[in-house]
Amino acid sequence: MKQFIFVFLLLACFSFASYVISGKEAFPIRSVLKDDVYYVYVEDLTPVGVGYIHANGYHYVVHDDHVLFVKEKETVLDFVKKLSSPLFLEGKLLLPIDAIKELMEGYQVYTKGENVLIYDSLPIVLSATKERDRVTISYTGVLVPDMVEVEKSMGRVVLKISPVVESMPVVSEGIEVEPGKSEITLIVNVGNFYPDVKLTFEKGHLVCQLSLVKGFFGKMKIADGVVFERKIEEFGRGEKTVVNYLIMDPDKVEVKPVIAEEGFGFLEQLDDMVERVGGVAGINGNYFDPVTKFPIGLIVIDGKPYSTMFSGRPVFAITEEGDVFIGRMLVDVTLTVNGVLFLVKGINTLGEGEVLVYTKEFSGTIPRKDDKLYFVVDEDTIKYLGYRERAEGSEYVVAVSKKYEAYLSNLKIGDKAYLSVQPNLPIRIRQAVEGGPLLIQNGAPIPDAQEEKARYGGGIAYAKAPRTVIATKDGKLWFIVFEGYNHITRGLNYDELVDFLLSKGFEDAMCVDGGSSSVMAVGRSLFGKAANSTAAIPVGIVVWKKKSTEVGE
Repeated sequence: MKQFIFVFLLLACFSFASYVISGKEAFPIRSVLKDDVYYVYVEDLTPVGVGYIHANGYHYVVHDDHVLFVKEKETVLDFVKKLSSPLFLEGKLLLPIDAIKELMEGYQVYTKGENVLIYDSLPIVLSATKERDRVTISYTGVLVPDMVEVEKSMGRVVLKISPVVESMPVVSEGIEVEPGKSEITLIVNVGNFYPDVKLTFEKGHLVCQLSLVKGFFGKMKIADGVVFERKIEEFGRGEKTVVNYLIMDPDKVEVKPVIAEEGFGFLEQLDDMVERVGGVAGINGNYFDPVTKFPIGLIVIDGKPYSTMFSGRPVFAITEEGDVFIGRMLVDVTLTVNGVLFLVKGINTLGEGEVLVYTKEFSGTIPRKDDKLYFVVDEDTIKYLGYRERAEGSEYVVAVSKKYEAYLSNLKIGDKAYLSVQPNLPIRIRQAVEGGPLLIQNGAPIPDAQEEKARYGGGIAYAKAPRTVIATKDGKLWFIVFEGYNHITRGLNYDELVDFLLSKGFEDAMCVDGGSSSVMAVGRSLFGKAANSTAAIPVGIVVWKKKSTEVGE
């Protein structure tokens, strides 16, 4: 246990961002902060002329006309002046900063956090020039990364450079200068953009490459129990992207799917959809056929099914008790007519099936087939026998194969008919959307991730693309839109999504439709919309403040 604690302490206090600067060169050194005293490995100082001899338990450190004599807990300068005790780690000698100041006469020491900078001269900042997406800073001497701090906020970048010679550099339009003691602060105006910054150190120049993203950045409460946050996050091997988070308390909001205003076969822009139904926010939902515009997979709204399952992909559901479900389950839709149970093969579909159901959301004319029997149900009661071109209001039209005619021979107006959602798990579904792929369960990768990725055609799971994710964490429901197809990144693939979500502590997570469909609406503002996207979708998932949830009829 002692060895473990010792290794941990070393890992906690080592710093590899310290330097010694001599003339026009900078050399990295290892430093340790222990009991408020800075120490430096003596062997790291040899590139700037420090000599070091170790023999018979004695240590001699030489620089110019000075010599340090070191033994156990003693440090003596020129055999006369006693200084702070040295530090030994794994047999290596580390000198305290006061001893280095005495030994390396003419050098100065600057400390910041756990880092140490030993220098014989400081750089002078000469000028700063701003172009649209970069700032170039010219200087004399040597700059190292830890001498530059970057602060980013909406509309500006603040660059603090220290230590430097106090001066007043020449700057171009869009840059302000605030000189300080041993530091220069440059404030760069980037307009109505949020900046990401990449620093490149060239000889005599510091280049700040700006990636500018338009729109709001930060965190805001948009309703009781609903918080929106937009920020730049890092993923994979140092890539970055803009991530939009909608964080909800399930006890304070109502969440449900919403179908495009004109029904199946049409698209509606998400912000228009949210405004139309009086929501506060929303994201895109189901995958859909790009030709027919019909959504793919299960849709349940207020307990009523509007589309059947596609292929056993994961489901996001809200139960009748208000619990959130993210995961795999099989869901059948059944129709019970006068005690006879039928399995519904399709709802609002252009496909074939022995038992089909059409609601008013089916935008076209209901197909009329000679091998089908038709009847109309409203409020669990048969109200019409025969074919109808369209369903109206809350009614639905049923088409049943004539092979089952014997079971329906005595059917009459007024008979009872019930449409039911039947999951293979002991839950009662109130709202549901089918999506995928499934990403994590119970805070861990799913064991059959390779098979899950293979279930989706077109390389969906392997491509880097914008993503819309539904997840849970700390009792909250999270909608997350990862932006892509832009100058910052193409987006994330399946494995990058899993790693990112696990690193943030999420518990369960799945995707819904992504790519150019990925979008989030907060009020009338759209976030995450790719440049080639209209943000028009067949199904959205909308958020309301509790008790304000009526959609359409």
